Amino acid sequence: MLRSNMRKFICLFYFSVFCIFFGNAQEQESEIFTLEEFLAMVKRYHPIVAQANLELSGAEAKLLKSRGAFDPKLEGGMKEKNFHGTEYYSLWHGTFKIPTWYGIDLKAGYEQNEGYYLNPENNTPDDGLWSAGVNIRLAQGLLYNERMNNLKQAKIFQQQSQLERNIQVNQVLADATKAYADWVYYFQNTSVYEEFLENALIRFEGIATSSRLGETPAIDTVETMITVRSRKLDLKQAELKLQKAKLALSNYLWIEDIPLELEDQMKPSPETVDFTSVLGIEQLLGNATTIEDHPKLQSLNYDLEAYDLDIRLKRNKLLPKIDVEYNFLSEEINEPDYINTNNYKAGVKVSFPLFLRKERGDLRLSKVKREQAEFKLSESAWKLSNKIKATEREILSLQEQMAIVSNIVNESEIMVEAEKRLFEMGESSIFYINTRENKLIDSILKMNKINNELNIAIAKLFETLRIEYEND
Repeated sequence: MLRSNMRKFICLFYFSVFCIFFGNAQEQESEIFTLEEFLAMVKRYHPIVAQANLELSGAEAKLLKSRGAFDPKLEGGMKEKNFHGTEYYSLWHGTFKIPTWYGIDLKAGYEQNEGYYLNPENNTPDDGLWSAGVNIRLAQGLLYNERMNNLKQAKIFQQQSQLERNIQVNQVLADATKAYADWVYYFQNTSVYEEFLENALIRFEGIATSSRLGETPAIDTVETMITVRSRKLDLKQAELKLQKAKLALSNYLWIEDIPLELEDQMKPSPETVDFTSVLGIEQLLGNATTIEDHPKLQSLNYDLEAYDLDIRLKRNKLLPKIDVEYNFLSEEINEPDYINTNNYKAGVKVSFPLFLRKERGDLRLSKVKREQAEFKLSESAWKLSNKIKATEREILSLQEQMAIVSNIVNESEIMVEAEKRLFEMGESSIFYINTRENKLIDSILKMNKINNELNIAIAKLFETLRIEYEND
């Protein structure tokens, strides 16, 4: 009994000294890097996020460009010819045009022409000739035309770019979350090996001291040393995996276009992180199969709208081109009766392909593309729904597995403590303690693995749902 108490005292002494020293060192040197802080940093500074924002700016620029088709335009020019001191002609003109939403253009102009060999149709009064009129496309291009179509297409493209931007940001955050989950996983495994290595070291020191006192067989010292070396090897392998996980995590650490590296003293939260809460999907879990608002499906619906606009334009091109122009002419614009309906310049231009093969072919192609887009939308919706269901079931299964393995860990801890008490009473051996601890280690590692799989499955659901992360 005296030998058992002495052996227990020696083991407790070494363990207490280690806990005091190691615990203080950890408190002074470690810093917590939470998942919320990490994702906020990724969303704000990662280059892919910045690139996605640039694509959105590009869509806005495209919309601005399409609106330029409705900008008023000022035109002017001159043309003259002199030869051997003779002025053949001198032509001056200026025009102001205002495009409207429909196929109607308003315009006003001024021209002044002179010269010895001036074409009679260009003759103007000495003070020049003013004009004001309108161009109208009576059939093709009146109710729908290229500039209307381009503007509407640009608005759709802008909406799609916003969705695509959200998808790209979501993808980066999902990948970053998986990297964080792996970091947590390998950090936990390393901590397990560190803890049980220290337990083995304490036990070795106690057994070695007890062996020198002749209280335990020398072979127990060999047994404990094998355990120490084995756990050192496991720790080294775990540390290597942890370093790789840190480097993978560092791929997402940027500030102002400068890549960063995770410092050695940084560690994840010691408490279990609820990934569903951080990612904002706790309310969607179990009800995530409602996919009408999914960004990918919304983007495909915008494709259908774009094809509808294209079909409308192609149908409009089946109409004949009838362009009518009418301009009032006046020598003076400051006179009360400067508008005289007897002074005008008018014209009409008509063209119409007899077979319309090109136009009918373009229309048919647009309809085919729309049908293909409809099939793609239906297929994507079905695949997406099944993928969400599969991920939800995976999460549910892993949660159930976590509950089971947690009980196994608790029961394994009870068995280890019971084996230690038997050893203190001289009814067990180092071999049985090591065996119990190895089973406990395996159980904890299995629990860490299942927890990692659960966190990654949650990240996959976040990725599949393509929801916007708002915890900045």
